[in-house]
Amino acid sequence: MKRIFLLSLFFALCSFLLNASVYNVKDFGAISNGKDLTTVHIQNAIDKCFANGGGIVLVPKGEYLVGTLNLKSNVEFRFETGAILKATTDLSKYQIHNEQPAGVFYTEDSHDVSITGNGKIFGQGMEFMYKDSAKVIRGDVNKYIRQGYDFRKVESGLGDGPVMPKDRYHQMIIFSNCTNVTIKDFEVIDAPYWTFLIVHCDRVNVTGISINNNLLIPNSDGLDINSSSNVNVSQCIITCGDDAIVFAGYAHHFGDPGYKNIIKPSQNINISNCILQSRSSGIRIGGWDQNHMSNYNFDNITIFDSNCGINITVRDSGSVQNVNFSNIRIETRMHTGDWWGNGEPIKISALRGVPDSPIGIIKNIHFTNISCRGENAILMYASEETKIQNIYFTNFDFVLRKSALDKVSGGNFDLRPNTVAGKEIYKSDVPVVYIENAENVFFNQGSIEWEGVEELYYTYAIEAVRVNNMKLNNMTAFPSPSHPELKAVSLKQCVGVSGIF
Repeated sequence: MKRIFLLSLFFALCSFLLNASVYNVKDFGAISNGKDLTTVHIQNAIDKCFANGGGIVLVPKGEYLVGTLNLKSNVEFRFETGAILKATTDLSKYQIHNEQPAGVFYTEDSHDVSITGNGKIFGQGMEFMYKDSAKVIRGDVNKYIRQGYDFRKVESGLGDGPVMPKDRYHQMIIFSNCTNVTIKDFEVIDAPYWTFLIVHCDRVNVTGISINNNLLIPNSDGLDINSSSNVNVSQCIITCGDDAIVFAGYAHHFGDPGYKNIIKPSQNINISNCILQSRSSGIRIGGWDQNHMSNYNFDNITIFDSNCGINITVRDSGSVQNVNFSNIRIETRMHTGDWWGNGEPIKISALRGVPDSPIGIIKNIHFTNISCRGENAILMYASEETKIQNIYFTNFDFVLRKSALDKVSGGNFDLRPNTVAGKEIYKSDVPVVYIENAENVFFNQGSIEWEGVEELYYTYAIEAVRVNNMKLNNMTAFPSPSHPELKAVSLKQCVGVSGIF
Protein backbone atom coordinates (compact mmCIF):
# COMPACT_ATOMS: atom_id res chain seq x y z
CA MET A 1 0.00 0.00 0.00
CA LYS A 2 2.83 2.32 0.91
CA ARG A 3 4.54 1.54 -2.41
CA ILE A 4 1.37 2.43 -4.37
CA PHE A 5 1.07 5.71 -2.47
CA LEU A 6 4.68 6.62 -3.19
CA LEU A 7 4.30 5.78 -6.87
CA SER A 8 1.13 7.90 -7.07
CA LEU A 9 2.93 10.76 -5.36
CA PHE A 10 5.87 10.41 -7.74
CA PHE A 11 3.68 10.51 -10.87
CA ALA A 12 1.68 13.42 -9.51
CA LEU A 13 4.88 15.35 -8.86
CA CYS A 14 6.18 14.57 -12.36
CA SER A 15 2.91 15.73 -13.86
CA PHE A 16 3.03 18.93 -11.82
CA LEU A 17 6.60 19.68 -12.85
CA LEU A 18 5.83 18.93 -16.49
CA ASN A 19 2.78 21.16 -16.54
CA ALA A 20 4.67 23.88 -14.67
CA SER A 21 7.11 24.16 -17.58
CA VAL A 22 4.35 24.45 -20.22
CA TYR A 23 2.91 27.92 -20.81
CA ASN A 24 -0.33 27.81 -22.78
CA VAL A 25 -0.83 31.12 -24.58
CA LYS A 26 -4.57 30.96 -23.92
CA ASP A 27 -3.86 31.08 -20.19
CA PHE A 28 -2.32 34.50 -20.87
CA GLY A 29 -5.40 35.80 -22.68
CA ALA A 30 -4.58 34.98 -26.31
CA ILE A 31 -7.74 34.81 -28.43
CA SER A 32 -7.72 32.40 -31.38
CA ASN A 33 -10.25 34.05 -33.69
CA GLY A 34 -7.69 35.45 -36.18
CA LYS A 35 -9.11 38.96 -35.74
CA ASP A 36 -8.05 40.24 -32.31
CA LEU A 37 -4.37 41.08 -31.99
CA THR A 38 -2.67 38.66 -29.58
CA THR A 39 0.96 39.80 -29.72
CA VAL A 40 1.07 41.02 -26.11
CA HIS A 41 -0.58 37.91 -24.70
CA ILE A 42 1.75 35.51 -26.50
CA GLN A 43 4.78 37.64 -25.62
CA ASN A 44 3.73 37.53 -21.95
CA ALA A 45 3.76 33.72 -22.12
CA ILE A 46 7.24 33.78 -23.67
CA ASP A 47 8.54 36.22 -21.05
CA LYS A 48 7.10 34.19 -18.17
CA CYS A 49 8.60 30.99 -19.54
CA PHE A 50 11.99 32.66 -19.85
CA ALA A 51 11.82 34.22 -16.38
CA ASN A 52 11.14 30.81 -14.86
CA GLY A 53 14.19 29.25 -16.48
CA GLY A 54 12.65 28.05 -19.72
CA GLY A 55 10.18 25.49 -21.01
CA ILE A 56 7.49 25.21 -23.66
CA VAL A 57 5.22 27.99 -24.89
CA LEU A 58 2.25 26.07 -26.27
CA VAL A 59 -0.01 27.41 -29.02
CA PRO A 60 -3.27 25.40 -29.17
CA LYS A 61 -5.40 24.91 -32.27
CA GLY A 62 -6.81 28.18 -33.62
CA GLU A 63 -5.76 31.31 -35.50
CA TYR A 64 -3.78 34.02 -33.68
CA LEU A 65 -3.23 37.49 -35.17
CA VAL A 66 0.24 38.82 -34.31
CA GLY A 67 2.88 41.45 -34.92
CA THR A 68 6.51 40.89 -33.90
CA LEU A 69 7.28 38.32 -31.18
CA ASN A 70 10.64 37.93 -29.40
CA LEU A 71 11.74 34.45 -28.38
CA LYS A 72 14.32 34.04 -25.62
CA SER A 73 16.84 31.54 -24.30
CA ASN A 74 15.64 28.08 -23.24
CA VAL A 75 12.21 28.63 -24.80
CA GLU A 76 10.57 26.16 -27.17
CA PHE A 77 7.69 27.74 -29.08
CA ARG A 78 5.50 24.76 -29.92
CA PHE A 79 2.48 24.59 -32.22
CA GLU A 80 -0.29 22.10 -31.63
CA THR A 81 -1.73 20.61 -34.81
CA GLY A 82 -4.11 23.19 -36.29
CA ALA A 83 -2.43 26.22 -34.69
CA ILE A 84 -1.84 29.19 -37.00
CA LEU A 85 0.00 32.47 -36.42
CA LYS A 86 -1.40 35.07 -38.80
CA ALA A 87 0.70 38.15 -39.56
CA THR A 88 -1.18 41.41 -39.14
CA THR A 89 -1.36 43.80 -42.10
CA ASP A 90 -0.89 46.75 -39.70
CA LEU A 91 2.78 47.67 -40.18
CA SER A 92 2.81 49.69 -36.95
CA LYS A 93 2.67 46.39 -35.03
CA TYR A 94 6.10 45.26 -36.24
CA GLN A 95 9.36 46.15 -34.50
CA ILE A 96 11.99 48.17 -36.32
CA HIS A 97 15.49 46.71 -36.16
CA ASN A 98 18.31 48.46 -37.97
CA GLU A 99 16.29 50.39 -40.56
CA GLN A 100 13.48 48.00 -41.48
CA PRO A 101 10.50 46.28 -39.81
CA ALA A 102 11.04 42.69 -38.73
CA GLY A 103 8.21 40.22 -39.23
CA VAL A 104 6.52 37.68 -36.95
CA PHE A 105 9.60 36.52 -34.98
CA TYR A 106 12.69 38.54 -34.08
CA THR A 107 15.02 36.62 -31.76
CA GLU A 108 18.52 37.80 -30.95
CA ASP A 109 21.42 37.01 -28.61
CA SER A 110 19.70 33.85 -27.32
CA HIS A 111 20.63 30.20 -26.85
CA ASP A 112 18.71 26.91 -26.84
CA VAL A 113 15.72 28.38 -28.61
CA SER A 114 13.32 26.66 -30.98
CA ILE A 115 10.10 26.75 -33.00
CA THR A 116 8.49 23.33 -33.44
CA GLY A 117 5.23 21.52 -34.06
CA ASN A 118 2.70 20.83 -36.77
CA GLY A 119 1.37 24.37 -37.12
CA LYS A 120 1.49 27.20 -39.64
CA ILE A 121 2.64 30.80 -39.95
CA PHE A 122 0.61 32.76 -42.50
CA GLY A 123 2.36 35.91 -43.74
CA GLN A 124 -0.52 37.47 -45.74
CA GLY A 125 2.10 38.38 -48.34
CA MET A 126 -0.28 39.24 -51.17
CA GLU A 127 -1.94 41.88 -48.99
CA PHE A 128 1.32 43.84 -49.27
CA MET A 129 1.36 43.67 -53.11
CA TYR A 130 -0.23 45.49 -56.03
CA LYS A 131 -1.90 42.41 -57.48
CA ASP A 132 -2.49 43.73 -61.01
CA SER A 133 0.93 45.15 -61.86
CA ALA A 134 3.98 43.11 -62.94
CA LYS A 135 7.55 44.35 -62.50
CA VAL A 136 9.46 44.45 -65.81
CA ILE A 137 13.07 45.14 -66.80
CA ARG A 138 13.57 48.70 -68.01
CA GLY A 139 16.74 50.81 -68.13
CA ASP A 140 20.21 51.04 -69.65
CA VAL A 141 20.54 47.27 -69.35
CA ASN A 142 18.09 46.79 -72.24
CA LYS A 143 20.55 48.13 -74.77
CA TYR A 144 22.78 45.11 -74.16
CA ILE A 145 19.96 42.54 -74.43
CA ARG A 146 19.22 40.70 -77.66
CA GLN A 147 15.50 41.61 -77.59
CA GLY A 148 16.00 45.17 -76.28
CA TYR A 149 12.82 46.49 -74.64
CA ASP A 150 10.87 43.45 -75.85
CA PHE A 151 12.89 41.24 -73.50
CA ARG A 152 10.55 38.85 -71.63
CA LYS A 153 7.55 40.54 -73.22
CA VAL A 154 4.13 39.32 -72.08
CA GLU A 155 1.22 39.93 -74.43
CA SER A 156 -1.39 39.93 -71.66
CA GLY A 157 -1.70 39.26 -67.94
CA LEU A 158 1.07 39.03 -65.35
CA GLY A 159 3.02 36.16 -66.87
CA ASP A 160 5.43 34.81 -64.25
CA GLY A 161 5.27 38.09 -62.31
CA PRO A 162 6.68 39.45 -60.11
CA VAL A 163 3.99 41.79 -58.88
CA MET A 164 4.93 45.21 -57.52
CA PRO A 165 5.31 45.43 -53.72
CA LYS A 166 3.81 48.02 -51.39
CA ASP A 167 5.42 48.84 -48.04
CA ARG A 168 5.87 45.53 -46.20
CA TYR A 169 7.59 44.01 -43.23
CA HIS A 170 10.90 42.40 -44.07
CA GLN A 171 12.33 39.08 -42.91
CA MET A 172 9.44 37.11 -41.41
CA ILE A 173 11.32 34.83 -38.97
CA ILE A 174 14.71 36.04 -37.72
CA PHE A 175 17.32 34.43 -35.48
CA SER A 176 20.29 36.78 -34.98
CA ASN A 177 23.47 35.94 -33.07
CA CYS A 178 21.90 32.84 -31.48
CA THR A 179 23.34 29.45 -30.49
CA ASN A 180 21.64 26.04 -30.49
CA VAL A 181 18.63 26.89 -32.64
CA THR A 182 16.03 24.29 -33.68
CA ILE A 183 13.41 24.90 -36.38
CA LYS A 184 11.25 21.87 -36.99
CA ASP A 185 8.08 20.49 -38.58
CA PHE A 186 5.88 23.55 -39.28
CA GLU A 187 4.73 25.30 -42.46
CA VAL A 188 5.19 28.92 -43.52
CA ILE A 189 2.85 30.39 -46.13
CA ASP A 190 2.83 33.59 -48.20
CA ALA A 191 5.75 35.64 -46.84
CA PRO A 192 5.93 39.17 -48.34
CA TYR A 193 9.75 39.24 -48.16
CA TRP A 194 12.38 36.72 -47.05
CA THR A 195 10.79 33.94 -45.02
CA PHE A 196 13.63 32.91 -42.68
CA LEU A 197 16.82 34.78 -41.82
CA ILE A 198 19.38 32.92 -39.72
CA VAL A 199 22.31 35.32 -39.30
CA HIS A 200 25.45 35.26 -37.11
CA CYS A 201 24.22 31.98 -35.57
CA ASP A 202 26.04 28.82 -34.53
CA ARG A 203 24.73 25.26 -34.18
CA VAL A 204 21.43 25.35 -36.05
CA ASN A 205 19.14 22.48 -37.06
CA VAL A 206 16.33 22.97 -39.59
CA THR A 207 14.24 19.85 -40.22
CA GLY A 208 10.94 19.11 -41.95
CA ILE A 209 10.03 22.70 -42.75
CA SER A 210 7.56 23.50 -45.55
CA ILE A 211 7.66 26.95 -47.18
CA ASN A 212 4.84 27.64 -49.62
CA ASN A 213 5.05 31.25 -50.80
CA ASN A 214 3.16 32.86 -53.64
CA LEU A 215 5.34 32.59 -56.74
CA LEU A 216 4.35 36.09 -57.84
CA ILE A 217 5.85 37.82 -54.78
CA PRO A 218 9.32 39.37 -55.30
CA ASN A 219 12.10 38.94 -52.71
CA SER A 220 10.18 36.13 -50.99
CA ASP A 221 13.26 33.97 -50.35
CA GLY A 222 12.70 30.73 -48.52
CA LEU A 223 15.59 30.04 -46.14
CA ASP A 224 18.45 32.56 -45.84
CA ILE A 225 21.40 31.36 -43.77
CA ASN A 226 23.90 34.22 -43.54
CA SER A 227 27.28 34.39 -41.80
CA SER A 228 26.39 31.32 -39.73
CA SER A 229 28.25 28.08 -39.01
CA ASN A 230 27.61 24.48 -38.01
CA VAL A 231 24.18 24.24 -39.63
CA ASN A 232 22.19 21.18 -40.74
CA VAL A 233 19.14 21.49 -43.01
CA SER A 234 17.15 18.43 -44.08
CA GLN A 235 13.78 17.18 -45.34
CA CYS A 236 12.47 20.60 -46.37
CA ILE A 237 10.11 21.45 -49.25
CA ILE A 238 10.40 25.06 -50.41
CA THR A 239 8.41 26.93 -53.07
CA CYS A 240 8.95 30.68 -53.33
CA GLY A 241 9.11 33.64 -55.68
CA ASP A 242 12.79 34.27 -55.10
CA ASP A 243 15.79 32.15 -54.09
CA ALA A 244 14.67 28.99 -52.28
CA ILE A 245 17.78 28.59 -50.10
CA VAL A 246 20.48 31.25 -49.74
CA PHE A 247 23.87 30.89 -48.06
CA ALA A 248 25.71 34.17 -47.80
CA GLY A 249 28.44 35.92 -45.85
CA TYR A 250 26.69 39.22 -45.29
CA ALA A 251 27.76 41.26 -42.27
CA HIS A 252 25.11 43.82 -43.26
CA HIS A 253 22.38 44.00 -45.89
CA PHE A 254 20.75 47.30 -46.89
CA GLY A 255 19.43 48.11 -43.41
CA ASP A 256 17.59 44.81 -42.96
CA PRO A 257 16.92 43.60 -39.40
CA GLY A 258 19.18 41.06 -37.73
CA TYR A 259 22.55 42.09 -39.14
CA LYS A 260 25.16 43.16 -36.59
CA ASN A 261 28.24 43.83 -38.76
CA ILE A 262 30.01 40.79 -37.33
CA ILE A 263 33.04 39.72 -39.35
CA LYS A 264 33.35 35.96 -38.97
CA PRO A 265 33.60 33.14 -41.54
CA SER A 266 30.58 31.00 -42.41
CA GLN A 267 31.49 27.32 -42.49
CA ASN A 268 30.39 23.72 -41.93
CA ILE A 269 26.90 23.62 -43.44
CA ASN A 270 25.09 20.47 -44.61
CA ILE A 271 21.91 20.37 -46.72
CA SER A 272 20.16 17.12 -47.64
CA ASN A 273 16.91 15.59 -48.88
CA CYS A 274 15.20 18.82 -49.97
CA ILE A 275 12.85 19.74 -52.83
CA LEU A 276 13.10 23.30 -54.15
CA GLN A 277 11.18 25.52 -56.59
CA SER A 278 12.04 29.15 -57.25
CA ARG A 279 11.45 32.03 -59.64
CA SER A 280 15.14 32.84 -59.16
CA SER A 281 17.72 30.33 -57.85
CA GLY A 282 16.96 27.03 -56.18
CA ILE A 283 20.25 27.31 -54.29
CA ARG A 284 22.26 30.52 -54.14
CA ILE A 285 25.62 30.83 -52.44
CA GLY A 286 27.11 34.29 -52.01
CA GLY A 287 26.32 37.81 -53.15
CA TRP A 288 27.66 41.02 -51.61
CA ASP A 289 29.59 39.14 -48.93
CA GLN A 290 32.02 40.47 -46.36
CA ASN A 291 32.55 37.06 -44.71
CA HIS A 292 34.18 34.05 -46.36
CA MET A 293 32.10 30.89 -46.95
CA SER A 294 33.52 27.37 -46.93
CA ASN A 295 32.88 23.70 -46.23
CA TYR A 296 29.31 23.42 -47.54
CA ASN A 297 27.83 20.04 -48.51
CA PHE A 298 24.64 19.42 -50.53
CA ASP A 299 23.19 15.95 -51.11
CA ASN A 300 20.03 14.41 -52.57
CA ILE A 301 18.32 17.60 -53.71
CA THR A 302 15.71 18.18 -56.42
CA ILE A 303 15.34 21.63 -58.01
CA PHE A 304 12.43 21.95 -60.44
CA ASP A 305 10.59 24.61 -62.47
CA SER A 306 13.12 27.24 -61.42
CA ASN A 307 14.75 30.16 -63.21
CA CYS A 308 18.24 29.12 -62.11
CA GLY A 309 19.30 25.92 -60.39
CA ILE A 310 22.54 26.39 -58.45
CA ASN A 311 23.97 29.92 -58.39
CA ILE A 312 27.37 30.63 -56.82
CA THR A 313 27.95 34.38 -56.79
CA VAL A 314 30.88 36.49 -55.55
CA ARG A 315 30.49 40.28 -55.77
CA ASP A 316 32.41 41.55 -52.70
CA SER A 317 35.46 40.52 -50.64
CA GLY A 318 33.95 37.25 -49.35
CA SER A 319 35.16 34.09 -51.11
CA VAL A 320 33.43 30.73 -51.65
CA GLN A 321 35.56 27.60 -51.23
CA ASN A 322 35.24 23.87 -50.63
CA VAL A 323 31.66 23.14 -51.70
CA ASN A 324 30.37 19.67 -52.59
CA PHE A 325 27.19 18.87 -54.54
CA SER A 326 26.15 15.23 -54.91
CA ASN A 327 23.03 13.49 -56.21
CA ILE A 328 21.38 16.63 -57.56
CA ARG A 329 18.54 16.82 -60.12
CA ILE A 330 17.94 20.24 -61.73
CA GLU A 331 15.23 21.37 -64.16
CA THR A 332 15.14 25.05 -65.13
CA ARG A 333 13.22 27.20 -67.57
CA MET A 334 13.22 30.82 -68.65
CA HIS A 335 10.63 33.08 -67.00
CA THR A 336 9.05 36.39 -67.86
CA GLY A 337 9.29 39.42 -65.57
CA ASP A 338 12.12 40.90 -63.51
CA TRP A 339 13.57 37.78 -61.89
CA TRP A 340 17.33 37.20 -61.67
CA GLY A 341 18.41 34.31 -63.85
CA ASN A 342 17.52 33.17 -67.34
CA GLY A 343 17.10 29.39 -67.28
CA GLU A 344 20.67 28.41 -66.26
CA PRO A 345 20.93 25.05 -64.44
CA ILE A 346 24.27 26.04 -62.87
CA LYS A 347 25.85 29.49 -62.69
CA ILE A 348 29.22 30.25 -61.11
CA SER A 349 30.38 33.85 -61.37
CA ALA A 350 32.79 36.29 -59.74
CA LEU A 351 32.89 39.97 -60.72
CA ARG A 352 32.64 43.39 -59.16
CA GLY A 353 29.48 44.32 -57.30
CA VAL A 354 30.87 47.04 -54.99
CA PRO A 355 33.10 50.02 -55.79
CA ASP A 356 36.10 49.65 -53.46
CA SER A 357 36.62 46.19 -51.93
CA PRO A 358 38.82 43.50 -53.49
CA ILE A 359 36.70 40.76 -55.06
CA GLY A 360 36.81 37.29 -53.55
CA ILE A 361 37.46 34.04 -55.40
CA ILE A 362 35.56 30.79 -56.07
CA LYS A 363 37.62 27.65 -55.50
CA ASN A 364 37.24 23.90 -55.02
CA ILE A 365 33.67 23.23 -56.19
CA HIS A 366 32.74 19.57 -56.75
CA PHE A 367 29.66 18.25 -58.61
CA THR A 368 29.09 14.47 -58.48
CA ASN A 369 26.10 12.56 -59.87
CA ILE A 370 24.36 15.64 -61.25
CA SER A 371 21.63 15.79 -63.87
CA CYS A 372 20.61 19.09 -65.49
CA ARG A 373 17.86 19.83 -67.99
CA GLY A 374 17.61 23.55 -68.68
CA GLU A 375 16.93 26.29 -71.19
CA ASN A 376 20.24 28.12 -71.03
CA ALA A 377 23.93 27.41 -70.60
CA ILE A 378 25.75 26.11 -67.58
CA LEU A 379 27.62 29.37 -67.08
CA MET A 380 31.00 29.94 -65.41
CA TYR A 381 32.37 33.48 -65.63
CA ALA A 382 35.01 35.48 -63.77
CA SER A 383 36.23 38.97 -64.50
CA GLU A 384 39.97 39.43 -64.89
CA GLU A 385 40.41 40.87 -61.38
CA THR A 386 39.38 37.59 -59.72
CA LYS A 387 39.30 33.90 -60.58
CA ILE A 388 37.40 30.63 -60.58
CA GLN A 389 39.59 27.65 -59.70
CA ASN A 390 39.28 23.89 -59.36
CA ILE A 391 35.80 23.03 -60.65
CA TYR A 392 35.00 19.31 -60.93
CA PHE A 393 32.11 17.56 -62.71
CA THR A 394 31.93 13.77 -62.26
CA ASN A 395 29.07 11.56 -63.51
CA PHE A 396 27.00 14.26 -65.17
CA ASP A 397 24.17 14.59 -67.68
CA PHE A 398 23.58 18.03 -69.22
CA VAL A 399 20.68 18.71 -71.62
CA LEU A 400 19.93 22.12 -73.15
CA ARG A 401 16.35 22.12 -74.45
CA LYS A 402 14.21 24.38 -76.57
CA SER A 403 12.25 27.00 -74.63
CA ALA A 404 8.78 28.38 -75.24
CA LEU A 405 10.42 31.77 -74.51
CA ASP A 406 13.35 31.52 -76.94
CA LYS A 407 12.05 34.43 -79.04
CA VAL A 408 11.52 36.83 -76.11
CA SER A 409 14.22 35.71 -73.65
CA GLY A 410 16.74 33.45 -75.36
CA GLY A 411 20.28 34.22 -76.45
CA ASN A 412 21.22 36.19 -73.31
CA PHE A 413 23.28 35.64 -70.17
CA ASP A 414 22.15 37.10 -66.85
CA LEU A 415 24.97 37.85 -64.39
CA ARG A 416 23.07 40.20 -62.11
CA PRO A 417 23.82 41.68 -59.69
CA ASN A 418 27.05 43.48 -60.65
CA THR A 419 28.36 46.95 -61.42
CA VAL A 420 30.16 46.10 -64.68
CA ALA A 421 28.62 47.89 -67.65
CA GLY A 422 27.32 45.45 -70.23
CA LYS A 423 27.61 42.41 -67.93
CA GLU A 424 24.23 42.41 -66.19
CA ILE A 425 21.97 40.88 -68.85
CA TYR A 426 23.63 40.77 -72.25
CA LYS A 427 23.37 39.20 -75.68
CA SER A 428 25.44 36.05 -76.23
CA ASP A 429 25.62 32.90 -78.25
CA VAL A 430 24.63 29.95 -76.09
CA PRO A 431 26.59 26.70 -75.76
CA VAL A 432 25.57 24.02 -73.29
CA VAL A 433 28.57 24.96 -71.12
CA TYR A 434 30.27 28.39 -71.18
CA ILE A 435 33.51 29.03 -69.24
CA GLU A 436 35.51 32.28 -69.12
CA ASN A 437 38.57 33.10 -66.99
CA ALA A 438 38.97 29.87 -65.05
CA GLU A 439 41.72 27.49 -63.99
CA ASN A 440 41.58 23.73 -63.49
CA VAL A 441 38.19 22.66 -64.81
CA PHE A 442 37.59 18.92 -65.05
CA PHE A 443 34.78 16.94 -66.71
CA ASN A 444 34.79 13.18 -66.17
CA GLN A 445 32.23 10.60 -67.28
CA GLY A 446 29.15 12.29 -68.64
CA SER A 447 27.18 13.52 -71.61
CA ILE A 448 26.24 16.89 -73.13
CA GLU A 449 23.13 16.88 -75.29
CA TRP A 450 20.57 19.11 -77.04
CA GLU A 451 16.80 18.78 -77.20
CA GLY A 452 14.77 20.43 -79.97
CA VAL A 453 16.72 23.70 -80.20
CA GLU A 454 16.34 25.72 -83.40
CA GLU A 455 17.68 29.24 -82.84
CA LEU A 456 20.98 30.09 -84.52
CA TYR A 457 22.49 31.45 -81.30
CA TYR A 458 22.78 27.88 -79.97
CA THR A 459 26.34 26.76 -80.75
CA TYR A 460 28.90 24.48 -79.08
CA ALA A 461 28.71 21.80 -76.44
CA ILE A 462 31.48 23.65 -74.57
CA GLU A 463 32.87 27.12 -75.22
CA ALA A 464 35.96 28.03 -73.21
CA VAL A 465 37.64 31.45 -73.14
CA ARG A 466 40.92 32.04 -71.28
CA VAL A 467 40.81 28.73 -69.42
CA ASN A 468 44.02 27.26 -68.04
CA ASN A 469 44.07 23.47 -67.67
CA MET A 470 40.78 21.84 -68.67
CA LYS A 471 40.38 18.06 -68.93
CA LEU A 472 37.52 16.30 -70.75
CA ASN A 473 37.45 12.55 -70.07
CA ASN A 474 35.04 9.69 -70.77
CA MET A 475 32.28 11.90 -72.14
CA THR A 476 30.18 12.54 -75.22
CA ALA A 477 29.34 15.97 -76.61
CA PHE A 478 28.04 17.42 -79.88
CA PRO A 479 27.48 20.89 -81.34
CA SER A 480 24.01 22.36 -81.60
CA PRO A 481 21.67 20.95 -84.27
CA SER A 482 21.49 24.57 -85.48
CA HIS A 483 25.21 24.39 -86.35
CA PRO A 484 26.23 20.80 -87.11
CA GLU A 485 29.31 22.11 -88.91
CA LEU A 486 30.87 23.33 -85.65
CA LYS A 487 33.23 21.40 -83.44
CA ALA A 488 31.88 20.15 -80.14
CA VAL A 489 34.35 22.30 -78.18
CA SER A 490 35.44 25.87 -78.89
CA LEU A 491 38.71 27.10 -77.34
CA LYS A 492 39.85 30.73 -77.27
CA GLN A 493 43.12 31.69 -75.56
CA CYS A 494 43.12 28.44 -73.58
CA VAL A 495 46.15 26.41 -72.47
CA GLY A 496 46.56 22.92 -71.08
CA VAL A 497 43.35 21.44 -72.56
CA SER A 498 42.99 17.75 -73.29
CA GLY A 499 40.17 15.40 -74.28
CA ILE A 500 37.48 15.59 -77.00
CA PHE A 501 37.56 18.32 -79.64
